[in-house]
Amino acid sequence: MKNNSNDIDSVLIEKVKKGNKGAFDFLVNKYYPRVYASLFSFTKSKEDSEDLAQQTFIKAWQQIESFRGDSAFFTWIYRIAINLAKNFVVSSSYKKQKANTSIQDVAIEITSYENIESVLTHNQSMQEIKDFIKTMPESLKTAFTLRESEGKSYEEISIITNTPIGTVRSRIFRARESIIEFMQKELMNNE
Repeated sequence: MKNNSNDIDSVLIEKVKKGNKGAFDFLVNKYYPRVYASLFSFTKSKEDSEDLAQQTFIKAWQQIESFRGDSAFFTWIYRIAINLAKNFVVSSSYKKQKANTSIQDVAIEITSYENIESVLTHNQSMQEIKDFIKTMPESLKTAFTLRESEGKSYEEISIITNTPIGTVRSRIFRARESIIEFMQKELMNNE
């Protein structure tokens, strides 16, 4: 079942390699929470984790051509994040910062988008995908949403929907296949 999520990632990565920022923004939105959580376990700092997560995705954007698909995209981006975190933790600036940090030193940084067109394109693509998901049969939509949006396990979904686990797996597989087809036909043709 995981291969379908990887298939969606593969389609998006091909678009990113062609310079599509909207496809990359989709991947950032999908993986940012997991990357941030991993980084937080290293730094124990909200601000440092946010900075490192941003650096992780910048580095991923810059090095996307080196992603060969031998592993899942998250595995690749996780390695980038953890390497940045390790380097950060051992750096003298980190040690000095931890020794000298006070409330007055903490500044809130608001991310600004330099290319508003890419943000609008990304938002439009996300809305088109959400609209497509709404048109799916209720059984597929429910299983997919519980799995992808709420992070429920197959067992939990089986209990919630009162269906056998094999049926849950099948519904999620079919939902992912439908989304991949939609993305390939509708979104990828709008270059």
